[in-house]
Amino acid sequence: MRPQKTASTLLFAAFIFFHPLYSQTLTFHKEDAVVWSRTQFVEGSIDTLVATDGVLYLNGEALPFQISSTEKSFAVPVVLAAGANTVVARVDHANTPIYSDTLRLTLGYAPRPEIFAHATPSGQSAVLRAAILENPEEVPLSFLWQQDVSNPAAANLANHFDSVTAIVLPPEAPPGEYYFDLHAVTPAHDTVKARTVLTKNAEGLKAFDITQDHAGWIDRAMIYEITPYSFVLNGKFTHITQKLPELVNLGINTIWLQPVYKTRFRGQGYDVIDYFGVREDLGTEADLKTLVETAHGLGLKVLFDFVPNHTSIHHPYAQDAIRYGAHSHYFDFYQRTRDNAPYAMHYNSRRDGAMQFIYYFWNDLVNLNYGHPEVQRMMIEAGRYWIEKFNIDGYRIDAVWGVNARTPEFMQQWRLALKRVKPEILLLGEDKATWPASFEGRFDAAYDWAPEQDWVSHWVWQTNYSETSNPTIFNNSNQNIRSALLRAALTNNGSGYHRDAKTLRFMENNDTFRFLPTHDRNRTKMAATMMFSLHGIPLLYNGQEIGARTHPYQTNSIFLASQSIQALDTQGLFPFYRRLAELRENFPALHSGNFQEISVTPGSFVYAYCRWQDEQNIFAVLNMGNSAVNAALTLPVAQLPLDSTKMYYLTDLMNHESISGTPSDLRTVNIALSAFTARLFILTDTLIATGVSAPLAASEPLQFSLAQNYPNPFNP
Repeated sequence: MRPQKTASTLLFAAFIFFHPLYSQTLTFHKEDAVVWSRTQFVEGSIDTLVATDGVLYLNGEALPFQISSTEKSFAVPVVLAAGANTVVARVDHANTPIYSDTLRLTLGYAPRPEIFAHATPSGQSAVLRAAILENPEEVPLSFLWQQDVSNPAAANLANHFDSVTAIVLPPEAPPGEYYFDLHAVTPAHDTVKARTVLTKNAEGLKAFDITQDHAGWIDRAMIYEITPYSFVLNGKFTHITQKLPELVNLGINTIWLQPVYKTRFRGQGYDVIDYFGVREDLGTEADLKTLVETAHGLGLKVLFDFVPNHTSIHHPYAQDAIRYGAHSHYFDFYQRTRDNAPYAMHYNSRRDGAMQFIYYFWNDLVNLNYGHPEVQRMMIEAGRYWIEKFNIDGYRIDAVWGVNARTPEFMQQWRLALKRVKPEILLLGEDKATWPASFEGRFDAAYDWAPEQDWVSHWVWQTNYSETSNPTIFNNSNQNIRSALLRAALTNNGSGYHRDAKTLRFMENNDTFRFLPTHDRNRTKMAATMMFSLHGIPLLYNGQEIGARTHPYQTNSIFLASQSIQALDTQGLFPFYRRLAELRENFPALHSGNFQEISVTPGSFVYAYCRWQDEQNIFAVLNMGNSAVNAALTLPVAQLPLDSTKMYYLTDLMNHESISGTPSDLRTVNIALSAFTARLFILTDTLIATGVSAPLAASEPLQFSLAQNYPNPFNP
């Protein structure tokens, strides 16, 4: 809330208005600014004046200070009020009061309490507690607990109006996630909110750990990336909203919008100039809110694209630093010197006016300095802002590998701040899933990138760097090394992954060549089948479902506002991707984290693996060879508690063909594979239809142990 002006403030304002100011000899060291900490040091100096002390007036309140006799300077710690603050300094020289110019410091956020809701479960019950992490005005808080109306069942909530309460689930409550909201209310009726989760399983209730846990919907996520400005020609939020039912028909359940914030040069939008303002060329706040609400109404999750590594050189803070240098409040908001952090070999520098900037690969996108607490606060506030105002479901976090390299602890703090507000959000980091640090309290998922530093964004399916082609495992000239290349890609070169690793799988995105024109239709369908049947999260980039051919950097429009998406599909890919999405949604084995390679012959270009969950088992086999082959697939039947006298069925989920036999018959099965083909089989003890309007019956149990790029590789 904005503080009320007092009588003393008004009298002070009138006093300095009618007195001459001699600011040329009493000056502040910094210029006016929007600041991101209530606590500031106001520094200044005197020139020819003779004085040993003075008074600083903060919003009219007098704060005496001493003047250093050697430096002829002063530094006064102040605590700012919400909103705009005025600062004036006064010294008395030869019995004459001398005043500085007015310094205006505007607090960039509204000071408010920060709370944390957490649970301690026991059996079917739990104690819910509120923790006050920050209370800047030290006001008394009242509390209100509420359970989410979408919970699988209603809990008995003992006391709604205390900082501590207890819940009990009824014995018949089904498994699932149970959300509880905590509201803290100030005497001025300002409200802040936190949220906690309990998961019910066969053992009882489990508390949600926001440092490492993720919501269940993330395991089933299938993400569709949208480039708003080129979604159609001169794309708007309203165009995306109109086509959301078509995306639901495609089968995806999550959309990712590239940056929606104000930008200098528009395009994909990573040159942010305002982290709190909606990009006007795409529409209004109301248009964006309608998009999000419509998506939610259709059952879609919504991710925004967050850009923490850098701002545009045209951001007002960067421009202020360029103009005033060390006298700018934002002089230290930006990285100005090189260091020895990971990826330091990719640093570049530029001099603009009074400012030196460090950047990576993008000349106009200059690195922020996360060693500065105000930069951290600004980005935490920006991250919370869109969650609280638009109720989004998470972020894809752009070029965050740079933030993690320079200040690795920040994204851990950012995660906690956001997940205290909405623990079920997805945090998808544009960083390496092959690096364990990505999952040490930072992200729920990360990119399918190789671990080396010299090629930051090395997509593991890409065999070598090229700016003019798209060399991958699947178009490698030597078919006899394709299985080895794929094995290395899926296992982090045999090194395995962090226990909490979840990998974003993609064939194309906003930085890559389109897959179809650099391969062919058969290889595209083979790779897509693998992508949707692997552990991790599959991604479709808008236009991939119709076989779009133009590189995203050269695309002005992907779809037509006047035609349906599917009407533009000339390759039969839309129904193919819809089938893959349908299979992944309905078969728990395909969205589980369980994966194991299985033996197949020939093994140099045919690759096979098993995916399972509980008693459901699905086997995938890929022929990456240039011609058809009969592959001998060895099933791990010895690991299955199968009845040796019973008939079992391997049913192809795509074409409905079945292979039957006893366990001994199925120990090795011959699979006919056309060139560049992937087939998915489910093992069951009854012959079943493969329609997936409802989940298929489970097979016998199987227990496995888990084994643990672009053309322009650095475009954010």
